[in-house]
Amino acid sequence: MWWAEEQVAIAPKGLPIAVLPLVVIAEVHRCRQEQEEDSYGLMIHPWVDCPHIDLALERWWRYRAPRPHACFADDANYLAHALSFANRHHEAAEIFDAIGPYATRIPWAYCGRARELFLRHRAWAYSPPRRRRP
Repeated sequence: MWWAEEQVAIAPKGLPIAVLPLVVIAEVHRCRQEQEEDSYGLMIHPWVDCPHIDLALERWWRYRAPRPHACFADDANYLAHALSFANRHHEAAEIFDAIGPYATRIPWAYCGRARELFLRHRAWAYSPPRRRRP
């Protein structure tokens, strides 16, 4: 993670390397689930209050090139996944728009059934905000 954070800090804005810490977090999450099957659980999401999401938005997403790069779908899915599991669904709508029908199995499969999770979180991103009753 330290290496990933360092690379993000020194890279020019607009490069998708800003997503690398989100990849690390997803991989650690997957490994912990495999190693601690009974004690870790699916309800633990390391993306809540994760500063790396904002860094990816600010260092890559806001300054990205107008044409997608070769691994755009992979990078965008990691960002949409992180935003979704951080309960920042409405912020993820723009990323889901850019992904279009090109969902990737990874990282969605790290938290359950990939297709179902992608479709559910995309639907939540497009749904109107819920208002709390007084």
